[in-house]
Amino acid sequence: MYKSKLQHGQYYHIYNRGNNRESIFKDERNYRYFLDLYKKYIHPIADLYSYCLLPTHFHLLLMIKGLDEIDVMYYEENTLWMQFRRFLGTYTKAINKMYQRTGHLFEGRYSRLCVADNNHFFKLIPYIHQNPENHGIVSDYKYWPYSSYHTYFKRDRRSFLARILFSDDELYNTIMDMHGDQIQFDESAILI
Repeated sequence: MYKSKLQHGQYYHIYNRGNNRESIFKDERNYRYFLDLYKKYIHPIADLYSYCLLPTHFHLLLMIKGLDEIDVMYYEENTLWMQFRRFLGTYTKAINKMYQRTGHLFEGRYSRLCVADNNHFFKLIPYIHQNPENHGIVSDYKYWPYSSYHTYFKRDRRSFLARILFSDDELYNTIMDMHGDQIQFDESAILI
């Protein structure tokens, strides 16, 4: 598994699961709160291309914004990492308080994989969206409410997904075409 410091202008697949495979989302309000925290902590430093939140884990495909796109307070690589720490730490504290639990919610620090190339990028989006079906949570991933698939399908420009997704017809059509193939994707085979 390739891990490096987060770098400006780089695409990453970021994911994590519950400690001991425990649920990290126990009810609907948890999913919404997680996305609200994402908007607060990560949206200022990254463009989101795809996400899927499942009961025991989550996936994010994002690009850390370039230096010319972010506030000067986020210039340092250490600050980028700290934003993720704040994001997941704040979520953990809230879940612990809400459900009267203690300890770690997530299995270690989040995992991150650099996106190798365009092919990897285009395959990751449907892979992320198809997770609920691949894990047997729903019979058709298109019905899972906690993923960015619905935003893609509706071409909802009001979402917090990267604006380029809906303004670039070629990019949008390529991504939607990839969903039609029901790609079975083994990410471990193409790690850099």
